[in-house]
Parts: sequence; structure tokens; C-alpha cells
Amino acid sequence: MEIHDVVNFLLKKGFQVTPDAIDHLKTMNRPEFQDLMKRIIKSKNRNNDDNFMVSLDDVRQNIVQPDVETDASKVDDYEVLDGNDVLQKQLEGVNGYHLLMKNRFSKYKQIMYDRQDSRKITRISTLVQHTDQNEYKIAGLLKSRNKLPKSYEMELEDESTDLRLLVTDGNNIRKVESFLIDQMVIADVVFSKKIGRFIVKNCYSLDVPAEVFQSVEGVEPVYGVFLSDIHVGSKTFLNREFQDFLNWINGRSGDLEVVSKIRYIVIAGDLVDGIGVYPGQEEELTELNLSKQYDEFAGLMAQIPKSIKIFVSPGNHDATRQALPQPPIFKRYAKALYEMDNVILLGDPCLVRLHGVNTLVYHGQSLVDIVGSSPGITFDKPAEAMKVLLKARHLAPTHGSTRVALEEDDKLVIKIVPNIFHCGHIHTVQTLKYKGTLLINSGTWQDQTQFQKRMGIVPNPAIAVVVDLNSLKVKMMKNFIS
Repeated sequence: MEIHDVVNFLLKKGFQVTPDAIDHLKTMNRPEFQDLMKRIIKSKNRNNDDNFMVSLDDVRQNIVQPDVETDASKVDDYEVLDGNDVLQKQLEGVNGYHLLMKNRFSKYKQIMYDRQDSRKITRISTLVQHTDQNEYKIAGLLKSRNKLPKSYEMELEDESTDLRLLVTDGNNIRKVESFLIDQMVIADVVFSKKIGRFIVKNCYSLDVPAEVFQSVEGVEPVYGVFLSDIHVGSKTFLNREFQDFLNWINGRSGDLEVVSKIRYIVIAGDLVDGIGVYPGQEEELTELNLSKQYDEFAGLMAQIPKSIKIFVSPGNHDATRQALPQPPIFKRYAKALYEMDNVILLGDPCLVRLHGVNTLVYHGQSLVDIVGSSPGITFDKPAEAMKVLLKARHLAPTHGSTRVALEEDDKLVIKIVPNIFHCGHIHTVQTLKYKGTLLINSGTWQDQTQFQKRMGIVPNPAIAVVVDLNSLKVKMMKNFIS
């Protein structure tokens, strides 16, 4: 790490650093440094430490000593941080909903308190007692929003009560229009004696910090390939194009320089087309047996070199429960996949660290809701919809739009800011960078379906999104046979 990178990172978090701590931190690589900083900041917030100086003692107390017997060069450079492979106890009814939202709000507050300006948050129940001209900061879930002739009314709710706020200026109105119901919103408000209510001076989502990915220079690229929505078993599955991809990844065609450095493949759901996903689906299938669909998919994966680790997360067409978070594909349908040494089956969502790069994988069922509710976001710009979720710090915040299981621990909150955020579901390809995070929607290997024609969705099929994990530079691989 460069000294200015260390200082700038901490300044953005609201902290300063002592010279002796810098001397130690600059010797660390980027993933080690970021992990250590998260532990130090979490420790200070947990202990309500008002000392915003990171010292050498802080570093020594929070650093994790490596295992001296481990040779990192001989170990696969990946780690499953959260595979969502254990089902939680299912809750029911209003009480279950309240427990889920209480846990979500608690996690939101932990994220919020990472921002130094959020330490001055006032509970809404306390705020209503203040009718002076001072400005106050509040935070709550967006309960409702209503468009008025020249303004917006926004209702926020915290654990104490709720409050209706008036939003009058154009910049804040645009922000309110982009917010999602049930997401956390932070607002600076002041009481207007003229109209007898609180006015929003500024408002914003939890968002992610403005962190810049630290590229590793002067080293050989290490590539990850990002795919989704294969849909084996469908008549519109592009089998020939996928075979071209398999020939390429085996070094039999195309750009061999890239192929030789591929270490990971990450698949964000809908491996197969499934059975009974929508009315009349059986007319569009080549295989009506679900297990045989997975056997066919496993046969394709078996053609990938064993040196490449394959991470598989389910989607809404796969054999698992439909409510989020989804556990891994049920073993009784996909036994052949579970028997493959280089295939790792995870839930949806899941978080893996690949070559030091935190990668959040989510099939993307709620992206359709974002397209339908957020101004200017369309099906041909799926990464823009992903950005809305990242800023909200939740994968499906609006209750009732996407099926979410009532569980005591809300696993859909984006607690750790990913370096890569990978989705599918929309069947169109787009990548973009947002505050250092690479957003990838990796398209599909299925031609346009009748449903997509009715929805006006034009897919971008048969594209492999290839990312250098040292730099987050993207290559769109389309022609696998030249």
C-alpha cells in the first residue's frame, strides 16, 4: 500500500492515523489492509470509542497472525465468506415480519454508524419535541412517499415512531423518487413554523463509501469468468454457442492468452430451465425430468478444466426454495454436481473472496422490481438497477415485491461492500463501476423466449464476462472460435 492510499482510505472513514501505524500499514497488501481496517473501525464503534486516531496499538490488537505452517502459494486462493448453506428457522405472521425488520434495522444502523456524520442521529420520537430552528439528523425506513403538486411527502419510521416530512427542492425530490420503499433513508430536517411541519434540507441512502480498488500492478493477470442464466433443458438454450465457449476455455480456439490465466468461473443462477416455473413451460422444454436437466448441466461443467474452480449459485428456475435467501440447489436433483471436485455449490446470495477480491453473487430477482419503479432504469441497463440495490445496501428491500423468507437474521443486507457485485436474471449484459465496486450483469445463454417478447426484453446471449482480479478490468468474450 502507498502512504497516500492508507491516509485517504482512513480519512474517508472519518479517521486519522499515527506515523508509526502508517509504517506498518504500508507494508500490507490491499486485502489485508482492508480487512484490518474493518476490524479496527468495528471495534471502535462497538466500544463507542470517540478517539478517531488509528494507532500502532490498534493495529497490533486487531491484526490476525498468519499460520506460519501455511504456504499460501500451495493453497487455492479463495474463501467462502457466506454461502447461505444453512437454513434458518422459519418465522410466521406479523411477529415473524417484525423480527425480520427489527434485525434489518439493526444491521442498517451498524452500517450507518460507519459514517462519522451519522453519530449525531436523533430518534424521531425525540425530534418531534423540537420545534426550534435548529437542523437535526434522523434516519428511518422509508414507509411511504406521495407526490404533491410541487413537492413530495416522505414518511420515515425508526424503532420509536414515524414522521411525515415535506420535500420541496428539486435535488432532494429526485433522490426521493430513486429511493425504494423499506430502505433506510438518512435526512437532515428543520422545523418550519410557517407550515407547522419538518422540511427536508438533505436526504440520502446508506450508500457505499467512496473507496477506490487498489490495482495490483506488474503481475500476471488472474481471470474470473462470470456467467448466469444457462437454462439447460429449454428449447432456447444455445447449446452450440455454449460448446464454443467450452472449446475456448479448453484452449482449442480463440484467445489462448486469456484462457491460460482463468482460475475461477462464477455462475449466478438459473443453471437449468426447471419444471413448472410458469404456465405452459412444458411446451418450451427439451427435457421434462428435472434431475436429467441437472445431469446435462453437470456434463457441460465436466468439460471445463479441473484446474478451474466453479462457484454455482441458484436462481428462480433452480431446484431450491423460491423465497430469498435461497439455500444451494437440492442435492437430490443435482447429485452429479455435488460429486465434482472443482464445483462449489452455494446459496443465493453468497459472498466469496476470489484472489483477494470480495465478490457478492445474487441471481437478481428484485431487479425486475427496480426496473418497474425507478425512473430512467430499463431492462437494457441492468447494472443501473444493481446500483440502486447497492446504494440501498439491501438486495430486496421492498416487502412484498420479491418473496423474502421471514427469518430472524436478514441475510439480504449488504454489510460488506463488495469489490465485485455479480447478478443475472435480466438476460442482458452490462458492467459499470460505482465507487470502486465493479457491477456485472452477465446476461444469458438462452435465446429470446415468448415471455421476453411480451415484456419487450431483448437478451444479449452467449457472452462471457471475463475480469482480471488484479485490476478489475473487463473483457467481453463473444467470439470463441476465431
